[in-house]
Amino acid sequence: MKEQKKKQLIAILLLVSCFISGFILFSTSDNSAKRLTSLGQADSLIYQQFSNFNISDDQVSVAKTPVDSNLSRKTYYVGLPYRFSKTQFHAELNDALFPYDIQTPARVSFPQKDINIQLLYSGTVIRTVSLQTDPKLSLQQNDISLLLSFDELPESNVISKLNALAESIPLVLKIEQPMEAQTLKKDLNGEYHSMIFWFQNKNGKDLIKTNPEAAHSRLDRLQDISPNARVLVTKSNSSELVNKFNKLTFIDASNAQQLHEQMGQEAFFEELALLQSNTRSFLALITGSETTVEWLIETLPDLKKAGARIVSPPKINS
Repeated sequence: MKEQKKKQLIAILLLVSCFISGFILFSTSDNSAKRLTSLGQADSLIYQQFSNFNISDDQVSVAKTPVDSNLSRKTYYVGLPYRFSKTQFHAELNDALFPYDIQTPARVSFPQKDINIQLLYSGTVIRTVSLQTDPKLSLQQNDISLLLSFDELPESNVISKLNALAESIPLVLKIEQPMEAQTLKKDLNGEYHSMIFWFQNKNGKDLIKTNPEAAHSRLDRLQDISPNARVLVTKSNSSELVNKFNKLTFIDASNAQQLHEQMGQEAFFEELALLQSNTRSFLALITGSETTVEWLIETLPDLKKAGARIVSPPKINS
């Protein structure tokens, strides 16, 4: 009797495990597969990538080659500036077409490094995108600066993600006393390439703004113990104070856009996009957190596709 109950229990457990396995398989199956309804849909996807990379209609010419009575193959000839990343365009186009089961084999021609990308669907080349360097075109780039401020040294996983970006994005570390700068440098142990210190009072307010006399005393001490340190300044017209310290470098964030997690992802992306217009500022001071770092990682490729170049923040003194 006991043996029979054991068999029944085993059968029930096996049945339950089958249901669970089936549910997991269903829930994790590739739901991204899409169906190409027409060749015009492929054209729309191509033009979407042109738009994403700010490639104007003037840069694109289209040639049609009849294949048979049912198919006319298009070749897109795209003129691009010398520094345009053709490989990045190819990668983004491949990602957009992959869900439609369209392959994008490519061939690079030297020395021009032009790229011919074929769109292969069901074994047939349906479109070709030819990326060609046009010496008459220049890549319009907008310089922007990004700063990430933290109340304390960020976790190593955050630092690793920022290092992976390989961009000039300094860490801004808030301190009350000059000796904290030495401690933070020691703790960071060279794991990140760029650091700026931001003096705060006990209430977390900018010390240079709220108490210039106390700031002067602490800057004097910082210059003694760490003469090559960089210091953030958010107060406008602070040159009188800054000019007293010729061994420190002061970073001007007086006109920076303040970005933080509480503003939400959509507003965060919009404010970063505004940097490229330079209508208000080309510098963003971002309150650092795991969330804002992830948002920055997500939107940075789009900024760069639109012509942004990340540069070091502006100095008040040289």
